[in-house]
Amino acid sequence: MSNYNSIEKIISAEILRTNEDNLIANKICNTSFAGDIKNAGDSVTFIGLNDPAVGSYNGTVSYEEIDDNAIKLNIDQDKYFAFKVSDLEALRSSIGLKDSQTKRASYNLKKSVDSYVLGLYGQAGTTLTSATVTPANALQVVAEMKEALEKANVPDGQSWIVIPPFLKTKLILAGIKFSVNEGVNGTGAIGYTDELGCDLYVSNQLSNYGTTYYALAGSYSAIGYAEQILDTQVIDRMEDSFDTAVRGRIVFGAKVIKPGELVCAPVIDGGNSI
Repeated sequence: MSNYNSIEKIISAEILRTNEDNLIANKICNTSFAGDIKNAGDSVTFIGLNDPAVGSYNGTVSYEEIDDNAIKLNIDQDKYFAFKVSDLEALRSSIGLKDSQTKRASYNLKKSVDSYVLGLYGQAGTTLTSATVTPANALQVVAEMKEALEKANVPDGQSWIVIPPFLKTKLILAGIKFSVNEGVNGTGAIGYTDELGCDLYVSNQLSNYGTTYYALAGSYSAIGYAEQILDTQVIDRMEDSFDTAVRGRIVFGAKVIKPGELVCAPVIDGGNSI
């Protein structure tokens, strides 16, 4: 049994490491919450303060009462993976390899989380007019997203933009320079653009309706996110076979905390002709 416990711990570490390295939700969201997550249905709290008012000084000072602005986040998403293997030691030796079963399971959990978080585009405080994007107008489309954040008083260095891969291609063809570290299958990429003054992410998990994809931009406090790896288990000798079962489970929740600092831009691939 101790042998199984060891593998379970390794698999849990694999999931956590994949999430830390590649999960866009962990990169763009506010993850500073109070409370413990023990199961689906739990909740955590994001605590902040309302902005104090500024008054004109005329010799006296009046103190206003400011209530804690506590926002409750329900952990209402529950995802799992489960597969079986005939050779447990082969599974152990493959853990950490790029195409191992546990790595792919971790990636699929990651994609499920990112799809949920990026699917909150409907709660954005600002939605721009739909645009058909080519290299000729790619920078304009992204710059208008950044402008909308600046109108919401989100400063340079404290904002992010998530775009689909086809928009990244058009920015490159337009001559925009940014350093990109590739993630899974070319997604999860991150870079900083001097032209835009923000962090840029690329994801296949942006929501879409037909040919329209919903790019997102926001501040790093616009969305709250919390997760917990609940279980990874190795079950010896399944009832219907001699195989060993491996399964894992993650619970999480996400919520738009500051809709005024979240911008949605519907974009359509208009081709790469310059």
